[in-house]
Amino acid sequence: MYTPVIDYDVPLADYAPTFQDLRDRVASAVAALEDLDYMPEPTEEDRRVSRAIFAGEQGASDTDLSSPGVIVHVAALLNEYDRTVVKSAAQLRTYVTNKLILESDNQDPRIRIKSLELLGKISDVGLFTDKTEITMRHRPTEELEQMLRERLTKVIEGDVFEVSNSANLATKPKVDVSEVLGE
Repeated sequence: MYTPVIDYDVPLADYAPTFQDLRDRVASAVAALEDLDYMPEPTEEDRRVSRAIFAGEQGASDTDLSSPGVIVHVAALLNEYDRTVVKSAAQLRTYVTNKLILESDNQDPRIRIKSLELLGKISDVGLFTDKTEITMRHRPTEELEQMLRERLTKVIEGDVFEVSNSANLATKPKVDVSEVLGE
């Protein structure tokens, strides 16, 4: 199995890649290489080409993925990029949290309150998040039928009115709940 040599000289900060199509192609190619049980060691030329593809340099294209060494090295670069992005996000989260903690001691009460509010909104803290609890109670069928009968009786006897065309008077209909429900 190939252990990638990571090139840390590839600039990540200035590049906002859209890898979806490239990632799909590389994943398919790596899967095909794994099926063949063939993971070659990339040559220096493969590394140069893969860095050009990764950085989106002019003249480099996905069609350069014809070499197995290039495929393996581009896959390694994409994996390292993913780890770097996750690591950066975690570091940024820690940085922001630490800055909010420092600002919570500010002399200005507006700044102090806002920083405490934002600290409380951090998902790990969850102090100001709205939580909805759903409680499901299972009831026997007979109990549900009885509740339905009671509600239908109230609707039929109390809330439904027929309107007479001749006198425009509202009257209650005479309906037997047992007939409606089939009993």
